[in-house]
Amino acid sequence: MFNDKFVKHFEKRSDNSCQFRYLNQIMKTTFIFKWAIAASFILLFACDKDDPGTSDPDAPQSSLTLLKSSQWKVVGKQSHLKLEGAAGGSFGTMAFTLQKPDELRWYTIYHTMSSYSDANEMIFNTRGEVTINKDLKAQAYGGQIKAFVGNDVWKVNRAEVYNRVNIFRNDQMVDPDQNPEGRNHIVRIQASEDGMLNSSETLGNNYVNHYHFATQKWKNNTFWGNNFVTFRHNGLTYVIAFTRLTSANGISIMVESDNRVEVQDPQIPSIKTVHYPMTTLQSIPGEYGFVMHASKYGDNVFVVFLGQTANNRYGVVRVNLASLTAQLVQAPEFVVPDGLDNSDVLYNLSLIEIDDAGNLYVVESRSENNEAYHSIRKYAVNGGNEVVLKEQDLAVNTRIHAIKYFNGKIYAAIVNRENIPDNNPDDNSFQTLYHMQVISPK
Repeated sequence: MFNDKFVKHFEKRSDNSCQFRYLNQIMKTTFIFKWAIAASFILLFACDKDDPGTSDPDAPQSSLTLLKSSQWKVVGKQSHLKLEGAAGGSFGTMAFTLQKPDELRWYTIYHTMSSYSDANEMIFNTRGEVTINKDLKAQAYGGQIKAFVGNDVWKVNRAEVYNRVNIFRNDQMVDPDQNPEGRNHIVRIQASEDGMLNSSETLGNNYVNHYHFATQKWKNNTFWGNNFVTFRHNGLTYVIAFTRLTSANGISIMVESDNRVEVQDPQIPSIKTVHYPMTTLQSIPGEYGFVMHASKYGDNVFVVFLGQTANNRYGVVRVNLASLTAQLVQAPEFVVPDGLDNSDVLYNLSLIEIDDAGNLYVVESRSENNEAYHSIRKYAVNGGNEVVLKEQDLAVNTRIHAIKYFNGKIYAAIVNRENIPDNNPDDNSFQTLYHMQVISPK
């Protein structure tokens, strides 16, 4: 179901950010802490309107309050009661991203050492409404990537085979090799507004394939550069490369072209590969750093990077696609906290985010006496920084799984795992109540 690269990514995220820890109980009083690995097996559920204050009716009542700040509010919540045993268990976040321009989607899945279940999707719109979707159809489930094209719903999940994905239209599997031209090995995937992007990650010659949902065709765009982000803009594939450790250090802005190149296989002359070299729109020399995350708003793409000469400090560059200019809006001055890595840009969830003005938000986490503490720090584009969500604003062991800027505010997906006494201390099973909430500033 999962490829090795994806598993290693979530193992690393779990160790650093404390997001996916679960208890593997051997005896009721002895716990071995392990880190669960999140999967790219995704799920979608039947629509069920839910009030932000409504919980799972099967869950027991709990007096636990996750949010203790008067400056923030709960915009949606639910609870899940699980009976756990030696296999442990945990809810992991698969996606916390925009579903449509006016909808924010939080997609989670419950996993143990041996199985995956209880796909869950919460949708928040700009009108303050919350929709909870569950009980989705196998094999499509919710989709790690989900998109809407006309009346069709498209979903993409990682396949059981390495370097493959399963693609579904209206929960029916679609053959991604139906139009094989332009298709390459799946290395890292991300959503786009009209399909799916897949890019390589070498130090020089790279590609970004776009799979267009409406036409079910691939286009293989090639370019030279490393340390890059890919995205769609006005119906075209773009790359911004912060190339480093070469003689061409700097920022390159590239766009797909219609310059078709056919290459004949030297061993089998009847086989040809096709690619489209990208056009370089602008090259801006300079020493920047290693890309960690990118957020796009209209013509502006904000890119967070680690400093070229100080690899423990942030920087933020704003690239404008209309003027083809790049501006350093935050110099790499702030020390990077523990728990972050460059993989955030590759998947549909993140512990760092940039708003449309260039302000940077970072989830900070620490552990003390086996208790987890999370907070959110804001680095202002005009200088200075402050903790906007303090550790004491959250109940102990309430973890922030991801943050996302939406509808003019920063939103945080939080989870707390509460053990429920069952008056049977001698068995090897126990009840756990998972509190799942999305919060935002008032």
